[in-house]
Amino acid sequence: MPAAAKHRPLARGDACQSCKTRKIRCPAEKPACANCVKKGRECIYNVNNTIGSTDGSPIGHNEYQPNGISSRNSSANNSPTNHIILSGPSTSTHNQIHRPSVSNSVHSSSSFTNNDPSQTLPNSRLPLSATGISQIESNPPSYQPNYNNTNSTTPWTDAGMMGMLPSMMSPVQNLPSPWEDFDIAALIGQGQQVNDSDKTRIEDVELTEVERDHLLLLYFTGQRIFGIDMHISSFYNRLQSNDPMIRPHPCLLNAMYLMTCRGSPLESLRKQEKSFFLKAKHQMDHAIALPDFIFDAIRAGTMLCTWLFGSQRHMEGLSMLGQMIKLSIAVGLDVIKSSIEISVDPPPEHKRLEFKNFLRLPASHLELADRIYAFWHLYLVDRCVAIALDLPAGFNLERMTTPLPRAWAEYESNDPHLATCDQRLKDMYDGSSGIISSCGRQHIGEFFFTFCAVELMYQIALRPSKKEQDRLEIALHRFTSNLPVGLRGTEITEEGKPGVSTETAAIQSITLCAEMFLYQIDKTDKPDVRALEAARRILGILHLLKDAHIGDIGLFAIIIWCRTARLLVWECKRLEASGDTFAAAPYVKDVQLITVFLQQLAHISLAAVSLDDIKNWWSDDLSTFGWEHSSTRDFRH
Repeated sequence: MPAAAKHRPLARGDACQSCKTRKIRCPAEKPACANCVKKGRECIYNVNNTIGSTDGSPIGHNEYQPNGISSRNSSANNSPTNHIILSGPSTSTHNQIHRPSVSNSVHSSSSFTNNDPSQTLPNSRLPLSATGISQIESNPPSYQPNYNNTNSTTPWTDAGMMGMLPSMMSPVQNLPSPWEDFDIAALIGQGQQVNDSDKTRIEDVELTEVERDHLLLLYFTGQRIFGIDMHISSFYNRLQSNDPMIRPHPCLLNAMYLMTCRGSPLESLRKQEKSFFLKAKHQMDHAIALPDFIFDAIRAGTMLCTWLFGSQRHMEGLSMLGQMIKLSIAVGLDVIKSSIEISVDPPPEHKRLEFKNFLRLPASHLELADRIYAFWHLYLVDRCVAIALDLPAGFNLERMTTPLPRAWAEYESNDPHLATCDQRLKDMYDGSSGIISSCGRQHIGEFFFTFCAVELMYQIALRPSKKEQDRLEIALHRFTSNLPVGLRGTEITEEGKPGVSTETAAIQSITLCAEMFLYQIDKTDKPDVRALEAARRILGILHLLKDAHIGDIGLFAIIIWCRTARLLVWECKRLEASGDTFAAAPYVKDVQLITVFLQQLAHISLAAVSLDDIKNWWSDDLSTFGWEHSSTRDFRH
């Protein structure tokens, strides 16, 4: 690693991104602070505006010369690219109360029903309210991504692009030699010197070696933000191979460039976003027909799906997602039997005459692990899209046998537990253990609890029968009670006030929304009391969070907040209609809290549309509420 920086008093901006996001005091130790090491999180420090060496001296333009890696992958940009430009009457009651406009929302903790900050809710939930937390600004500025602001908490996070995937929190992998001792700031600085002065550069040009290395390093150092996790050393080994049948297919490389270019400080790379997409899409069609590259095509397609949904190109995203799901099923990614079976043919019942040799057998545990990780990321996109857009999902849980992914270290060391402790999503419904491993050791990381939460939410969103509702309620309560402590409670911020981490906010929002859905099934006359309680807890999370950026759940969070707002508006209008105006007033304040958060995401078109929808709900007739909770409205038929 580079030499340690000379000690000096800590200053504003020294904290790592994780501590800034969680709003806790950071010791600013390099290369990883004690807080991140303790939590097993990736520790990333912001790149300074003035890039220098660790001793404070400037970095020379030729001080770092990457060799061997990027020059071998130039084929990623050599293929031809087609330059295609993608492109009721309302009824009001006489005793309605005044509702401030969206732009002038002001809230306080008085809109919460529980004012005791020490009181916790059943199933180890967060406090319903947090007295003493600073009020959210009544007119918060709209968030606009600023890629040149190196003091940003997460400079390459873009909720508009990466809206469907929560942040990953699995243990951080080390970059392989010769990259492990290299500070990415050097590449960024070198790239700025080389390219930003060229303002006449056209969008569709071949990347230089420095640019390619910069984007790949940015992908892996920000991997838990950008999506698909893969084994880094294995990827670089492929990248350095002289055999074109071993090197990553250009579609995968361009998909990775696509996922990272928005986060690059180089304007010349950000301008190539559309070009990266078109190249990856065109090259993916070629890779699908090649047995040696079908897996690269599936991974690339998963990234393109995420990009399309985050760019609000939903129909194109649905088309691409359906293709990737069918491909992954055809090659058996959903029916991997265990974490150890390599070079073993799939069982006869999962073989198809046309596809039996289409995806070659994995040659190592790491190669098998890459397939397991890729499947679960595609699964997560599938489920999130199904919930957000109220559509049937593509993967069948009853058919799936692929185990949940483990820490990379277990695959690297061929851990003995690989053979005995596989955990599957269906284990959530096992009354004896649920998602707790039989050996007592936790093999899945915090991120992978997201799979379980999303699956429960999806199954509940199907509006099942009463018997199935009871089963899901038991599974949901067992799941929330078995969550790691770090995903259940509040934290003390740097200012000494209660707060909540982005990871906890994401998991709790999903599970609480699942509860809200569950208790409201077939309650079409009025909101269920338990559903309202879950909705108020979601508001408690927003109140503790203080800003709208819960990890990368972006669009998915917007859907959760809107459905919460819909329930609260319904209850408010019901109370108004019954003449209980005073009881209705707090619900107006609750909805204002959601609208302020949506204002902060107004650069995402879905958030802007949602703000208009919420405003219009206040004018809707009371009889129009509740139909969406009926089990007869089953989108599966």
